[in-house]
Amino acid sequence: MATVTLTGVDKVYPGTGSEKAVDNFNLDIKEGEFIVLVGPSGCGKSTTLRMVAGLEEITAGTIKIGDRVVNDVPPKDRDIAMVFQNYALYPHMTVRDNMAFGLKLRKFPKKEINVRIEEAAKILGLEDYLERRPKALSGGQRQRVAVGRAIVRKPAVFLFDEPLSNLDAKLRVQMRVEISQLHSQLGSTMIYVTHDQIEAMTMGERIVVMKDGFVQQVDDPITLYDNPVNKFVASFIGTPPMNFIEGEIVAKDDTLTFVAEGGVNLPVYDEHKVALKPYAGKKITLGIRPEDIGSPDAVGYESSPVMTSKVKVIEPMGAETILYLGVGSSSIISRVDAHLRFTVGDEIEFAVMMKKTHFFDIDTEDVII
Repeated sequence: MATVTLTGVDKVYPGTGSEKAVDNFNLDIKEGEFIVLVGPSGCGKSTTLRMVAGLEEITAGTIKIGDRVVNDVPPKDRDIAMVFQNYALYPHMTVRDNMAFGLKLRKFPKKEINVRIEEAAKILGLEDYLERRPKALSGGQRQRVAVGRAIVRKPAVFLFDEPLSNLDAKLRVQMRVEISQLHSQLGSTMIYVTHDQIEAMTMGERIVVMKDGFVQQVDDPITLYDNPVNKFVASFIGTPPMNFIEGEIVAKDDTLTFVAEGGVNLPVYDEHKVALKPYAGKKITLGIRPEDIGSPDAVGYESSPVMTSKVKVIEPMGAETILYLGVGSSSIISRVDAHLRFTVGDEIEFAVMMKKTHFFDIDTEDVII
């Protein structure tokens, strides 16, 4: 295990001028921590991981693994092991030989290699597959072999670059549970890259949300979900995503009201008034999670303000139902009890839990409250 520290790390690719793929990346990863880098394609997350691995040169800044600066250290000497999106297994070798290959190159004794392979195979449930070749394995088993090849190295840091992207939905769920259990068993420092925010939320002790090469927020999953620092984080974290309505804060006497087209007229929650008072008469964006929009008769919504909307799409999910509702020119998503019945085209009333609302500056998109 080891700490990993990135300080002021930049990456500029040749031929792109001064455009930075990664811009002033700063992060302290604790020993034994599971960190997830998440963001849309092109945000710089894989580039950051590859710089930690030594597969990409950094343009500026410092990367430390443990107490050692590794800016100029070759990948093979960084004491890291990396698992890629494609399994990168040798098709002509057995599972045992694939897992042993890196250790043989490092001149490990045969006895030590066998012990490490048996240990890794037991952890990953591969004991019965050691003599098979990759073509005789399922996708999930091949990914386990790729992980096993990393485990036998016993590195200071594990690096995962979207390792589940090639698996089907059921296998992705299974493998993310197995990788989380693996982290608990080994207690190793792990850095995991994904574009899937569900993977990030379910696996990471802390999550680094990135956009356009910049770190937007670093926090534990619940803090990210409940207290996003800007509109991008609020929209990216959560499934279904947060709803946004553009409107205006209207002040009258001692009250503040959020007003938008489509008959939206929502009194501001008392504890939000101080933060929103400077925005009176200004455009602003309201954000609300789908689970905080519900039936006026539901528990917790008794005193919540009500809006009228038209049901546009209904998505039964089994344990819950997702409703897409039209409010003016906005489309609002609500997550409701699966046993409530609706029909497309229905005019319905729904309540908004105002104490759970977020408000964002319409120009900077930073959170206000």
